[in-house]
Amino acid sequence: MTQKTFANLLKAAVVLALLCCLAVYGLYVPALAEDCRSLEASLSSLYLPGLIFVELTFLPILIGLFLAWRVAADIGRDKSFTRENAGRMKNISYLALCDVAYFWLGILVFWFGFNTKSGPLLILAALIGSAGIIVAVCSGALSHLILKAAVLREENDLTV
Repeated sequence: MTQKTFANLLKAAVVLALLCCLAVYGLYVPALAEDCRSLEASLSSLYLPGLIFVELTFLPILIGLFLAWRVAADIGRDKSFTRENAGRMKNISYLALCDVAYFWLGILVFWFGFNTKSGPLLILAALIGSAGIIVAVCSGALSHLILKAAVLREENDLTV
């Protein structure tokens, strides 16, 4: 597989992830919030705050996808192992951690502050939090490896 083909596959994966996120945040989340509002009268007052809370979790994801696109573009230009790409991956890691922290803080506020004791909500929150932590750890590890490769590449370029 050529460098250009690999970069294009990465860009396609980023676009696919963006389309999936747009579908979830644009269609599924509002429909789920509407269903919860219509099913349980006690949740109707939480419709707008809950919807805004969940929709705001999309911002770090959107920024992370933009950074991933920039990494894929650099790979296509044969600039895979650079300090910039290591920094981008590190930023993706921080964004994922911030998103998980914001999400869990919001879950705790809704759980205790509004007395919404829903078991499925906690199970879903645990799954989403786990996915965010996995993204954070993987992108942090990739950042470290890319930085080490960039340093080696810089040393190699100086010795030639």
